Amino acid sequence: MLDNEFVNYFLQSIFTDIYSHSIKIKTFMGKFSYYYNKDVIFVSTKTQTALHNYKTLKRRIVIDGFLVGLGAGFFSVLYRLMLSELDGIRKMLFSTYSTEHILFLIVAFTLFACIVGLLIRWCPLSSGSGIPQIQGELLGILKMNPISVLISKFIGGGLGNLAGLSLGREGPSIQIGGAVGKLLSKLLKRDINEERFMISAGASAGLAAAFNAPISGTIFALEEMHKNFSPLILIPCLVASVVADYVSKNVFGLQSSFYFISIPKSLPLFHYWHIVGIGVFSGLVGVLFNKVLLLGQDFHNILPIPKPFRPIIAFLVSITLGFACYDVLGGGHALVEKITDSTFTLTALITLLILKLLFTSLSYGSSTQGGIFLPVLVLGALSGVIYATFCQQINLLDSVYIHNFIVLGMAGILTAVVRSPILSIMLVTEMAGTFSHMLSFCLVAIISYLVAEFLNSKPIYESLLERLLANRMDTASEEEETDKVVTSLSITSNMSVCNKALREELFPKNVLIVSIKRGSKEFIPNGNTVILPGDILTILCYKSELAEVKQMTLTL
Repeated sequence: MLDNEFVNYFLQSIFTDIYSHSIKIKTFMGKFSYYYNKDVIFVSTKTQTALHNYKTLKRRIVIDGFLVGLGAGFFSVLYRLMLSELDGIRKMLFSTYSTEHILFLIVAFTLFACIVGLLIRWCPLSSGSGIPQIQGELLGILKMNPISVLISKFIGGGLGNLAGLSLGREGPSIQIGGAVGKLLSKLLKRDINEERFMISAGASAGLAAAFNAPISGTIFALEEMHKNFSPLILIPCLVASVVADYVSKNVFGLQSSFYFISIPKSLPLFHYWHIVGIGVFSGLVGVLFNKVLLLGQDFHNILPIPKPFRPIIAFLVSITLGFACYDVLGGGHALVEKITDSTFTLTALITLLILKLLFTSLSYGSSTQGGIFLPVLVLGALSGVIYATFCQQINLLDSVYIHNFIVLGMAGILTAVVRSPILSIMLVTEMAGTFSHMLSFCLVAIISYLVAEFLNSKPIYESLLERLLANRMDTASEEEETDKVVTSLSITSNMSVCNKALREELFPKNVLIVSIKRGSKEFIPNGNTVILPGDILTILCYKSELAEVKQMTLTL
């Protein structure tokens, strides 16, 4: 057993040299070992390389973010253009009503469903929205093949959209962006740490290109994917989002995604009590959506038919709805535009809400390549119109404020579903094109968040990731799981490790705290160092333990 004082001095000297690059570490047989907290820690050449690359990463992440933004922006815009063209073709398919034409649609949609099912069997991680898959990839527990994902996402997502399934483009755009980021990291021969940042940047760029919302794309990676506002994550994601947004605006113009939602007047303060009402209502709809969406997956899992043929049900149901209620088909962008420009009865709006919710659950449960981000916003818009129309009919609200409640409903239900209030607020702000409604957006997000918390509704992407991992197939290999990863962890007062000394063995066995940034100072910790709120820990661990480390951000 080595003397603890000597060990601490030895460690500090070595890591100081690593960070200053003043010397090259020389070790006997390529590694050294010492006893600390009853564990043996080895610093090998591979570990030295990981730490060195992490330090020099700051010099490359801007360029990496730019390249990923270009690539992810291009493919996301291409995907968006493809879906727009298919929307027009689908409208033509449902413009003719005859027995022969219906039989043609049944045969064609059945074939489409089989192709989608075979694509999912070929590339399982391309199913659904793709956001849980990106989260699993960043946690080091899933391994996607970027080329397979791109092929499956484009073909499967296109066929699903052509058939009118109630799925959005935003989730697939996020996975497409993440896949492009991973592909570029392989081509540029980046290490595992830089690959994670490039995947995150690609996911941000995908959302930015899908919504023309670069700030929301950045916040999505920070709040939803990493749950960590680290500068090393912020910089490449922001650069990639801005570049992707520039690419998107060159194709689709400078307008926001929902440019047709104009808000002529801000909601007066004496009407702010309505925000409580729409917050509670949208929160309840969001909680219901989460439950029904998971039931849709359960329904498909108990079907006594092979998995590749399960999408057939959703594809055939879309034919019925296409002739009975065409507005519920597709992601719902056109439906939001329609309820913005037209007047619907309260009964019609409630019917649209119920059908859209149920069909989205059926569509997503089929595992077809498509997301729920846009359908959730559509449900929020419908919820807002329903609330405003009801209040208008009982003379509690002027009709001039209906557009305000469309956007408020979007913010409320998105917060309740994904439990990312900052993302929800910024997204609707970018869509509204003004910050003058920020206060009302914040209030409705807070209220709907509290409703979801009170009803113990888990964030939907967290639930979907848990289900995905329960039957995961594309896991990281044993060799990849032993790769060294350097990551950061922001400490908050509600974490179990807060206000405790490192000698108390707070972290998993093979986790090493390399440095702690406290305020403007960064230092090398020892066993007596107490972790305080606001600290940013630089952590070295195996890729296989990354998920456990990241889970600590959720520990109360």
